[in-house]
Amino acid sequence: MRNPSLAGALTMVSLLAACGKAEPRGTQYFAAHLDEAREVVAGCSNGSVRGDECTNADLAVQEADAKERFRKFRGK
Repeated sequence: MRNPSLAGALTMVSLLAACGKAEPRGTQYFAAHLDEAREVVAGCSNGSVRGDECTNADLAVQEADAKERFRKFRGK
């Protein structure tokens, strides 16, 4: 048997590397989860979150806010 600890370490490294390559959540996801989108936008503002999720979350929040303003404008 070869070195089992080396095999385990290589397995862990490959699993962790795969975790770092997750697809960013899209605008549709954030539109359905506005509270989470607002948290991501806040994280983007303070620098704790970066990347495409910032853009997607911000766009979802802006669209939701615009729909709410339009709804209030129409009096419904």
